Amino acid sequence: MRSHWITLLTLTALAFAILGCGPSPEMESAPPKAEMSEPPTMAAELLASDPSWGNTEGPAVDSKGTLYFTSRGAFKGIVSWTEAAGASEYLAVATGAGPGGLWIDANDNIYLTATNERQILKVSPDKKVSVVAEKFEANPEVSTGPNDIVVASDGVVFFTAPNGYDGSAPNGTIYRIGADGKTAVFSAEITGPNGIVLSADEKTLYVSHNTAASTSKIESWPINADGTAGPIHELVTVEGCMADGMAVDQQGNIWLTCYSFGQAHLISPQGKVLQTITTEQKALTNAVFGRGAGNHTLYLSSSDMDRVTGYVYRAKVEIPGLR
Repeated sequence: MRSHWITLLTLTALAFAILGCGPSPEMESAPPKAEMSEPPTMAAELLASDPSWGNTEGPAVDSKGTLYFTSRGAFKGIVSWTEAAGASEYLAVATGAGPGGLWIDANDNIYLTATNERQILKVSPDKKVSVVAEKFEANPEVSTGPNDIVVASDGVVFFTAPNGYDGSAPNGTIYRIGADGKTAVFSAEITGPNGIVLSADEKTLYVSHNTAASTSKIESWPINADGTAGPIHELVTVEGCMADGMAVDQQGNIWLTCYSFGQAHLISPQGKVLQTITTEQKALTNAVFGRGAGNHTLYLSSSDMDRVTGYVYRAKVEIPGLR
């Protein structure tokens, strides 16, 4: 009898041991959620196009909601657009190749990069043109002229001078024009600095650039109290993109336009692509938010890949922009 109970207990223990070796459904952790292979995508709406615009650039919006952008084709200057009136030639300026980037301040002054003239210009609301900076180039023999621009609320100007766009040129330059009107090199650490924006608190400068024909990066610098650059930090690398202009929304995300790819990507502060906007024309150059009640509208400038006909698009986005 004792032997029988010992045998029974032994078999019972063995059975529990065998069963205990398998996984318990209650103890298993849930599998991780799969990351989206592609971000959500939406197509932009075409607003206007014209064969005299060539390569359109630098969209900017004034306090009245008028959209301005640069024309670098047969007409070289600034074009304006409103919902009611459509597009019209606003001002012939920087007529060597046409202006590059635009920025409109709180008083509706238009700042622009004059690429061939190697100048930074300001256009007042009554269309008076003044020179903000010139003869600033650290290396005039290598430089290809200023490209994109952003102006802080205190009037300090930052702008890029790429020297090239596909990562093969010597490092470009990021400049700062102080409140005293003096231009200084902010950074010369990266190749092809292109799009340029400020964070909401204006304490961080972001610049997009390309290290190869289809490899883009966004870099950031904290801005020191004296206006100089703090340590560089890489926010993100984006493959399948030739980075151009950028726009920042109210949550600190950055819209990055991809020239020759016809795409703009919404990139989080952690460097994740959250959404993509597509345009029919591939030579997408820059983006800007509307102002006031229009801050859910993102305007985009583009052209055909031959840079003959210019195009302007818009897209309604969920997160409003800073401007």
